Formats: sequence, structure tokens, C-alpha cells
Amino acid sequence: MKVKCCGAPAMDAPKPVNKAEIQGQGSIPYAYCKDEKTPNTEMGKVTRGKKRGMGAALRGSRYMSA
Repeated sequence: MKVKCCGAPAMDAPKPVNKAEIQGQGSIPYAYCKDEKTPNTEMGKVTRGKKRGMGAALRGSRYMSA
């Protein structure tokens, strides 16, 4: 004995497309992935300098950022 669940079998799923179709207005292409070069961040750049203004008076006169 078979038991039917929710009536008829499911319909086929829609095929994937690479654009959005807007009714009566045309289509818009979706973005796509592409490989890009990224900067090499193995070696940090150390910047040293002299502070100016009231902050320098409160926290010291030199700074260093890595």
C-alpha cells in the first residue's frame, strides 16, 4: 500500500541563470568571481614620527606604528 503525501509529485526546479530578469524592463547580469592579486603583508612597515599639539604634551612626543 502506497501513501501519497501532498498530492502530485514536485515540479522540476528552475534552471540556474547568470542574470536577473525584470518583467517588462529587461535583465541585469549577476556579479561573478574572479581571481585578483593581493598585496604581500608578510613584512610590516614601521612608521616613526614626532607628535604635534596638545596630545603630544599629554602622551609623549614620539610615536611608532607597525
